Amino acid sequence: MYAAALDEYLARHAREEVTDAMNRVCDELGETDDAFLAAAGRQVLDRVEW
Repeated sequence: MYAAALDEYLARHAREEVTDAMNRVCDELGETDDAFLAAAGRQVLDRVEW
């Protein structure tokens, strides 16, 4: 269900808008030193077709 909603959202918005919004969120959250989280994120991104 989440993946379908995300697919729909991405289909309706310009790629640059989505990137800008995600960058703003990342800027607000700041840096993290969580090694597990960083490794998990890399694994997820490795599996995503860009």
